[in-house]
Formats: sequence, C-alpha cells, structure tokens
Amino acid sequence: MSNLNIGPVKAFNIMKTMYGGIENVGVTASDCKNFKNDINTYIGEFDADMVVRRLLRKKEFLPNFWFDYQTTDDGALKGLFWADEDSKRNYFTFGDVISFDATYRSNQYNMVFVPFTGIDNHNRNVTLGVVLLGSETVESYKWLLQSFKEAFLYEPQVVVTDQDPAMKRAIEDVFTSSRHRLCMWHVMEKLAVKVGSRLCNNTDFKKQICDIVWTDSITPDEFEREWHRIINEFQLTSNKWLSDMFEIRDSWIPAYYRHENMSGLMRTTSRSESENHFFGQVCSSKSTLVEFLSHFETAVEGQRHEHRKNDHDTRYNNPAIWSDFILEKQAAQVYIRTIFNDVQLEIQAACHKCVSAMYINVDDFLKFSIKDLEQPFAPFFEVMFRQEDVTVTCSCNRYE
Repeated sequence: MSNLNIGPVKAFNIMKTMYGGIENVGVTASDCKNFKNDINTYIGEFDADMVVRRLLRKKEFLPNFWFDYQTTDDGALKGLFWADEDSKRNYFTFGDVISFDATYRSNQYNMVFVPFTGIDNHNRNVTLGVVLLGSETVESYKWLLQSFKEAFLYEPQVVVTDQDPAMKRAIEDVFTSSRHRLCMWHVMEKLAVKVGSRLCNNTDFKKQICDIVWTDSITPDEFEREWHRIINEFQLTSNKWLSDMFEIRDSWIPAYYRHENMSGLMRTTSRSESENHFFGQVCSSKSTLVEFLSHFETAVEGQRHEHRKNDHDTRYNNPAIWSDFILEKQAAQVYIRTIFNDVQLEIQAACHKCVSAMYINVDDFLKFSIKDLEQPFAPFFEVMFRQEDVTVTCSCNRYE
C-alpha cells in the first residue's frame, strides 16, 4: 500500500477491515508507523545513492533502458533522467508533439518532477520520459534536453511549454530543429491581472479576445485585424503586456500554426497539468527518492495497462452505429474507439447540418462551397477534391 502513497495508519485501517478485525491484523497502528520510520531511517542519507544504484542496475541488465544523472561539485544529486524500452517505443510512435511542465515537486528535497508527455492513439496521456531536477536554471534544462536527445536519438517536431525564460533559452540552444510553442492557458490566465478585472468582468472584452485566441479557424490576417480592433475599442494601445504578447503571437496563437500537425492536441500544456495531477495521486512532497521511484513505477504501470485495455477494446468491441451510412460503417473499421466517437459526430454534422451550395471545376479539381447551417453568417468553406488520387484539401484544415 505504500506503493500507492497510502500512509501507515490508513494502511492499518484497510488491513483491519480486510482481515475482519484488529486482532486478525497481527500488528497495531503504532507498529505500522514505527516500521515506516525504520525504513526511512535505514534509507537515511543514502536515499539518492540507493536510487542511482537501482537505476544503474536497470541500465546494466534491461535492454534499451536509458539512465543519466548529474551531481554538484560536492557530490549532491542535482539531476536524474530515465526512460525504459516502453518509453522509447512510445516516443517513436507518439512523440511528434510533446509537452513538459516543471512545476510539480514530488519529494522531500524539493526536486522538480518533469514528465515528458505525449498523446497516444486513444487521445490519452502517455509518459515518454521522466526527469528530477534540483534547480530550474538554463544549465539544468540544457542538461535535461541533451539527455533526452541522447536517449531518444532525435528531437520532437513540436515542444509545448509555459513561458519559463530558462526553459525557452535551453530549447533554443539544444532542440534546434523543434518548433517551440507557448502554453495559451498560461498566457490567458494573466489577462485579468494585466488589463484589470473591472474591464474583464464589466464588458465583453474578454469574450471578444477569447473568440480570436481560442480558435484555429481564422487566418493570421483576420486575427491581427480583430486584435487591433479590440485593442482600439477598449483603449488598450498603451498596455505593454498586450503589446509584448502580440509581438510573440506566432508562438502561442493557433491562427499562426493552423497548418501544422499538432497531433490533435496541445495548444496548451494542460496535458502536462493533468499528468502532474495523475502522478500527484500516488506521490507526495514528503516522499524519499526511493519512495518516489516506487510510486512512479506503480503509476506508469497503471497508465500502460489502460493503454493496453483501450487497444483491446478497439480490436474486439464493435461501436454503436447510428445510421446506415456507408461512411460511418467504414469509419468504425478504420478508427480506434475513442477517435471514432468524435468522427461519428462529424459525420452526423456533415450529413444533417451542412450543405454543398455549388461546385465548379478548377484544373483537375472539383471545388465545393460548403455552408454550415448552424453558422448562417459564417463564410462558405471551400473543399478541393481530385478524384484520380482521392486528394482532398479544405479551407478549415479539419480534413488534413
């Protein structure tokens, strides 16, 4: 039960219930607490050394297990990075876009826990690698990213982080071929503070800003035009923070990377936030490093079991079909269950809420003009279709 971050008293109470009474447990609650204290005393000052030795043994005996660490000049541990064979396999499959967030402290030494998070084919978090850092400096992040490259051999296409300047500098120096995107949520969270709560609460300023920020269905020109209109309307031309955010708009506004493959996720680091919450359920800021490693392995085992279960459900369970459309039946065979649920909604909307107003020949393409009936004032969407090789492009980029 300690592996699940259950304390000695609660563990005793669980055993008392399971075994039918205190007399059947064989120990008291005090015995459980003393036993836990004895373990921590045994670990003592050798905590970091025991973890390093354990990971070194894994590196020696397990194929493709990667481990690296660094110490201060006086021998204190200041960085740990490890990734097993499953992590490498997941990175190869799901590592195009990754997110990492260094805000969670998971042990009694205040070392920062930094999980590298991707999204699997079921739209669920998948842990690609783990780092513990003693400090959040440029040098620490450079070591972290360099270890990541040595473990996985190549850089991700896109990295999503918060606005930490040390992290930004390290990514620029080490991940030279990756595109760095900032977390929109962290930027927008500051909006009320930077422009004043009165403006956000008593006008529709925040709604107008959110309408052009939290969408990738507009072009960069449309975003800039609307941004300037809003800034002028609410007399915010002298607001330095808004000006600074506009200057770096191509690193956090979806309109500027609407053509890039973001693996269906990650315009924010909310995935990292949920990953921190996930590990937080089995980890504690009071844990020793030995306990943390044990808790982490328990959590990852559960995450991987869930992935295998989703794979099994996709292979052997048939989804509910709503209609007789051939398109829907074919999609049920192509997509995994989680994604099919979304595709199913798209098919229903395409059949019942959209209409093809006209089409014309453009070179060897058919150009369709599609109207969304639920958005009567929105412009027509354009779809280009070439029958010979079944090439399709669309103005909203959803198909791509």
